[in-house]
Amino acid sequence: MTGMMRPELLASTTTPDRRRMTLTLHGRDYYIEVDGQGLMSTRAPGSEQALADFAARELEGNPHPRVLIGGLGLGFTLGAALDVLPPGASVVVVEFFETIVDWNRKFGFESATDRLADPRVVVEVADVANYLRTVERPFDAILLDVDNGPEAWCLDSNKQLYDVPGLTRIRQALQPGGLLAVWSAEGSSAFEDRLVAAGFTARSEDVNPRGRKRERHTIFLGRA
Repeated sequence: MTGMMRPELLASTTTPDRRRMTLTLHGRDYYIEVDGQGLMSTRAPGSEQALADFAARELEGNPHPRVLIGGLGLGFTLGAALDVLPPGASVVVVEFFETIVDWNRKFGFESATDRLADPRVVVEVADVANYLRTVERPFDAILLDVDNGPEAWCLDSNKQLYDVPGLTRIRQALQPGGLLAVWSAEGSSAFEDRLVAAGFTARSEDVNPRGRKRERHTIFLGRA
């Protein structure tokens, strides 16, 4: 009887808050963990790609859309966005962990090409909540995939992205009629209520991450 394949440790680092972040390869899939807890993987990228697809449909007809992606992750949302956005688009990717950016450039999780080298892309290593306070030129769409959901944060500071004051700041960083799309592992009627309280017209869509009928993720959509 053959034993299960052991994960291969490819890289590790210590985060600014002194936690251990690792990148492992298990079979064909990459996994990033923090202190042994799964943060993201390449195993089920369907819903991250759907995040970009929703935005692209909403931006159809705009030859020069400005898009902010909060959270680079393993690059699936960015890759899907670049595949469907027009040549005149500009995409700002805000990622808290510089190591995540470095690993994307080195390992190319989502594509054989370096998506971060696309001339439409600018990368900012920053806390997205803080970055949104500095926006001078509003965006046509803001896509957030920085947490497991509005109530499940990877960083405690991310709470301020999902409360009413934080959502109001996001709306102010959007063009009138601009789109906010938020990835979540599960639905939340309370978050939809907060979107409405912050001035958005809100709805949510369930998406299938990898073709399994029983597994669903949620994309929250808010129109400014």
